[in-house]
Amino acid sequence: MEDSTAYANRLEQALLAKVEQMDTTELKRLKDDFKLYQSAFQAIYNVLIRKGLISEDPYKYELKISEVTTPSEGPFAENDKLDQMCIRLSQFESYLDFLNNYYQFSVDFLTMGRIKRLAALTKYFMFTQFSETSAHMNTKYFAEIVGLVKKGTDPLSTGIINEGLLQLEKTSRSIFQTFKDLTLLHKEKYKLEVRRIATNSMKLEHDYVFTHQDDAIRKVKLKIAESGIDQPFYPELVAEVLKEDYSSEGESLRDEVMKRFQVAVEKSQELSAERNFKSVLLDGARVIIGVGFQLDDAVKKLEENEALLESMDKSFMTKVKKALREMLGKKREHVLHEVEYLDPVSSERKNESIDFTSFCTEATKRSQNLTSMVSKNGSAFKRMEGSSEDLIYKFLSKSIEELQTFHRKLSALDDFYLGAIEDPEFKGRVRNIKVELGSIKNAVIKANQKRHEYIAQKEELEQMKRLGI
Repeated sequence: MEDSTAYANRLEQALLAKVEQMDTTELKRLKDDFKLYQSAFQAIYNVLIRKGLISEDPYKYELKISEVTTPSEGPFAENDKLDQMCIRLSQFESYLDFLNNYYQFSVDFLTMGRIKRLAALTKYFMFTQFSETSAHMNTKYFAEIVGLVKKGTDPLSTGIINEGLLQLEKTSRSIFQTFKDLTLLHKEKYKLEVRRIATNSMKLEHDYVFTHQDDAIRKVKLKIAESGIDQPFYPELVAEVLKEDYSSEGESLRDEVMKRFQVAVEKSQELSAERNFKSVLLDGARVIIGVGFQLDDAVKKLEENEALLESMDKSFMTKVKKALREMLGKKREHVLHEVEYLDPVSSERKNESIDFTSFCTEATKRSQNLTSMVSKNGSAFKRMEGSSEDLIYKFLSKSIEELQTFHRKLSALDDFYLGAIEDPEFKGRVRNIKVELGSIKNAVIKANQKRHEYIAQKEELEQMKRLGI
């Protein structure tokens, strides 16, 4: 049988090739899977909030996250069920957001400890077995809340829920398969390290290894400790090393390991159909589409504030004008507001006159266009999906610009109403739109990231073509 040092050298080359493959292919897919996972969860979460079945955790923005973990899984009283689920769903969303914005998807960064934390987060709600009869408490109660929408009479919301659950199940399975492959890679890297710093230089007797296995493992542990390398000790993996290097079936076990880490030489399918840049644009478009509900909610809240402001004007002429308008069936006169906003380019305060009536009409129409594309099986989204790369890019760019304008005006109007309504009798009834503004801002940032990712990949491809690669 090949000596341990030669085998370790061969294994090292195979593992290096596998690490490169995982970094460039499988972990990029894992990153995309988690983004799809978050997008699907967010779609369901938004429907539940819009339906009033749950509410956002008021302390959401006080949650300080420095590492991915899971919300509480402890039991709670039946009468606390709704409050607890609102908190847990909100925190779950926050952890997913942190993961997708701050995690590195590389073999070196995704250590065994991080894999365990990500696996725990992915199965916090068991989307592969999502049922109201689930033995898993969080899954059971979440399924009950979702079931209320399915039993309703809103086909659009039901479609969004069903599409989201299907996507969550599919991506969960893909994520767990990648975790399995990554865990196997880390195990073999650990076993290679054990050979390098311990077993290859120990020259243990074959018979002794199997007649005194526990003692042999203890000796390996001592040898590793003497090396001064600080790392966890896994006796079951050390046992595998001894079996592969000392048993009669060692050669076949080694062959199995090498086959597992053979990197298939792919032709890349013409750089994966020129890397399928269209999928990057569609990811960005889905982020924009998902914020349609928040845009609509923000407009409705501001309309309530406008009605509140109007109710404060109790002058005789105002009442006469309103009565005449109603008698003659005329539309309400356009309402203009002078607002102030911070210009993000110059960092200066600027004034702007906003036609509130026209703005609400325009924003509502845009939110309806976006929500009509939420369902991936709907005709509107299918049309966009079948469009050319250039058209999808134009849709994404235009939508980002529109949302930036909407965000600026919504923010200015939000400040306007908070300042204009000072009467204590009405002040407490003013609706703020901070949550909606946060969602729109995050959507713009994420969609812009996708747009820049697309541009960078296209430029890289053009550069490679110029170099003849």
